[in-house]
This record gives sequence, structure tokens and C-alpha cells, in this order.
Amino acid sequence: MQLARNTDSILRLEEIAQRENVSSSFLVQILNQLRSVGIIQSKRGKHGGYFMEKNPEDISLYEIVKAVNSGVVSDVTVKDGESAEQVANTWITISSEIDALLKKTSLQDMMGNEDTYMYYI
Repeated sequence: MQLARNTDSILRLEEIAQRENVSSSFLVQILNQLRSVGIIQSKRGKHGGYFMEKNPEDISLYEIVKAVNSGVVSDVTVKDGESAEQVANTWITISSEIDALLKKTSLQDMMGNEDTYMYYI
């Protein structure tokens, strides 16, 4: 989200980690996975860091989830047991619905409309 909000700049790893309150070592693993599928890019050097390779509206949450945790979007295998086939069929249906929702939701959708103002009375 930090990179998507700052599409016109390069953000350093430490800056993103601090804003999101996560460790740099954990974050670099995620960023490397996103970089490997072409969602983001990195630049080395004194003024280096990470930046968006694609526009947030062109990135589905499915792409992100698949890049960082392919186990969430996985195939279900039928195991032995009386209920195995029913359980597997249910999980296949649920997985398909989750996949469809992730595919139709963009990173921009997740960010929402940041121009919206909240008024408190």
C-alpha cells in the first residue's frame, strides 16, 4: 500500500517498514516476491529503494496473494475418509469464490478513495 500511495517516488525499505510497523527482514522477503512477478521494482544505490512497476488499478489482489503466499490460492486434494470428497468439494467451491473476489479487486480498490473526507459531528 505504501508504494501504491507513492507511485511517483522511490521508498526505502526502512521507511516502508517503519510506516507499516513490520521488521525490515520480513518486509524485504515480501518485496522480493512482488519484484519477482513484476509488480514492483527496486533501484540500488544511495537514492535507491522500491517503486511500483504497474499501476495500482492494473494489479489484482489475486496477483499479490499468489506472489507472496501461493498456499492461500491452492488446489484442494481429496484425502481418504468417508467425508473427504464432500469436504474437498466444499473447499474447492470456497477457494473458487475467494479467487474470483481477489481477481476482481484491484490494489486501487483496496486503497479506496483517499480524496474522501471524514466529517465528525
